Amino acid sequence: MEQPQQIKTISAVVIILLILGAGFLLFTKYRASLNQEKLPTSDSTNDESATVVVENTPLVNGIVSAPAGFPQDIPLESGNLTESATTQYPRENARQLSVSYLSSKTIAQKYAEYKTYMSQAGYSLTEGNATAPVRAIFGVKEDSNLSVAISGSKGKTLVQLSYLLKSVQ
Repeated sequence: MEQPQQIKTISAVVIILLILGAGFLLFTKYRASLNQEKLPTSDSTNDESATVVVENTPLVNGIVSAPAGFPQDIPLESGNLTESATTQYPRENARQLSVSYLSSKTIAQKYAEYKTYMSQAGYSLTEGNATAPVRAIFGVKEDSNLSVAISGSKGKTLVQLSYLLKSVQ
């Protein structure tokens, strides 16, 4: 009975990360529209509803793999992946690649690994509360965002990555 609880926990955290990623994307788009000097000439609104498409990455020989396009340089224990998905945001011309995996390394070790990687890769970093049960670090570049959530799960370390491509060709 512990497996369904673990799946619920992992799913809840992934959903939270997806919501945070979508919120951040919408916030940056809203902020950019405020910075434009040109004012709208009419008050008509676009009734087109937002479409978001989530696709789980297909299993290959029963093994979960990273979504297509996930950057190879981002540290990832690919043999331990538990979830992998791609979320398309067509109206924002964006795509979010998400993975989760369990590691035998400590939360502190994984946090230090991602903080070092993100600093060296040129991300502007924002760190979450160091005493929170889920350690989080967020990185922003002009064309992408990387969000990392790290927590304990049944004696292992659960790492959840969300890579947002802001402009998809």
